[in-house]
Amino acid sequence: MILGLDVGGTQTDAVLIDAGRIAAAAKIPTSRDLLATLRTALEAVLSDVAPGGLERMAFSTTMTINAIVEDRLDPTGMIVSSGPGMDPAWFSVGPSYHVVEGCLDHQGFEAKPLDRTGVQNAASRIIKEGIRILGVVSKFSVRNPLLELQAAKWAGDAFSHVAMGHRVSGTLNFPRRIATTYLNAALYRIHKNFSDALVQILKEKGLNGPRYLLKPDGGTMDLDKSIQWPARTAQSGPAASVMGALALDGCKGETLVLDVGGTTTDMAVVMDGTPLLKPLGIRLGPYRTLIRSLLTHSMGIGGDSEVRMDPKGNLRIGPIRKGKPVALGGPAPTPTDAMIALDLLTVGHRNAAAAAMERLGAPAGWDAATTAERTLHTMAEAIAASAKAFIYNINSRPVYTIHEVLADRRIKPGSVLIIGGPAPQIAGYIEKALGLPSRFPRHYGVANAVGAAVARVTSEITLQADTQRGSVVIPEADVEQAIDQDFDMEQAIALGRTALCRQAAEIGAHENGLEICITEKQMFAMIRGYARTGRNIRLRMGIMPGLIPGWEIGG
Repeated sequence: MILGLDVGGTQTDAVLIDAGRIAAAAKIPTSRDLLATLRTALEAVLSDVAPGGLERMAFSTTMTINAIVEDRLDPTGMIVSSGPGMDPAWFSVGPSYHVVEGCLDHQGFEAKPLDRTGVQNAASRIIKEGIRILGVVSKFSVRNPLLELQAAKWAGDAFSHVAMGHRVSGTLNFPRRIATTYLNAALYRIHKNFSDALVQILKEKGLNGPRYLLKPDGGTMDLDKSIQWPARTAQSGPAASVMGALALDGCKGETLVLDVGGTTTDMAVVMDGTPLLKPLGIRLGPYRTLIRSLLTHSMGIGGDSEVRMDPKGNLRIGPIRKGKPVALGGPAPTPTDAMIALDLLTVGHRNAAAAAMERLGAPAGWDAATTAERTLHTMAEAIAASAKAFIYNINSRPVYTIHEVLADRRIKPGSVLIIGGPAPQIAGYIEKALGLPSRFPRHYGVANAVGAAVARVTSEITLQADTQRGSVVIPEADVEQAIDQDFDMEQAIALGRTALCRQAAEIGAHENGLEICITEKQMFAMIRGYARTGRNIRLRMGIMPGLIPGWEIGG
């Protein structure tokens, strides 16, 4: 049996899967007491399950992305070493950012030794500011981590956690590496608290099976390993939407997926069962990162968003969520109240919902039913406008799927799949607003928990070999070894495959579930004085997102 749990900002969903089918499902409100929320969700689906009966547990969460959006990052110091080209001072992040002397050249050779005194002085200033979390980055560290390792060592033992840039990604992008390292440091305590709470509840319930966390690329990683890369857990909610849609529907043809939640609506496009990808990295709040992700978009409209009327008599919905719907004791009218007032939902107090709609529409002379209808039409039209803009943006650049680049392919969805709690209630309105046939799958309300539960482990490595320098590095797998002048692409692929499989196994992958794809392959000669002095090989390969073996589409 498999447990899936999605901790959202409004609702926490849980599912129990047995023999490829959904055996139990539950949706409960997410409270500020995380332990209580987790305990209630687990008890709702595991009441008849023996502690040793679970073979896999997988989770998704919005904890880290909420911390970014709400600017609740922990104070973090940054020590960044300079290098040729861009000035690191341009990319300052956090409350205590320090640039020190020392750099590598583009091949990873030490061009200027790291300034030990500068590092120690910077560390002292950070500590005096009361900061105990540190990020360390040097340019070209993916080709040689020497300066980052030195800086971390020289900074001393006063820091509770140190994040280093060479472990972020093998991709060369100095500004994004700085931002991603900063987030890995600044989110460390927040994610560790979530992980610790989860582990505490699982231990309390005697649940000791393998534990996974969903990443933005639609794959999972071992929960314990995720502590070192907390930024990789951001956007796991939208990724869970995509994987849940694939698991419950299969998404044949070009399908627009809409996950209508309590606070936001997440959207994605799936091409005949294949998600679209952002291979370089996603933007998290104001930070451009090197975190590979499925291509998704979120807008601030959900079932519990505040509905109000502007001075011109137009209804406005979101992005603010003031709390529960009025029908459930909340302070402001919401689309959920509109659904309750129209008898589309039978929860809470219908009279309270109807009264809220009547008060909302009074300035325009509308009764409760008219206001409720207009609210849902406005909600659908706003979602449709955002979806059309999202698709337009996709078509303005090359389309990356998890397998290939479709440079000349225009995306034109032929249908829309709606998941999330209010899917049946809002489907008809969205269908009209988009002019596309809509559908919602069975188990639509817990699709994210299903997506987390049945997503397989993913991983990615970047190999860079320089035969002139005589070395090959795979930063993500902590591989750095000597090579000879004859090292070629075939050897690079073999070495990369070995490192990728080993890394994937460390974060919970099983050999029978690996689908390895080479996403970049380059080799060029290095010339000096009209003579070839060596070759440079660059290789990127990864385990692609997908569903675990044995899962039946639809559950």
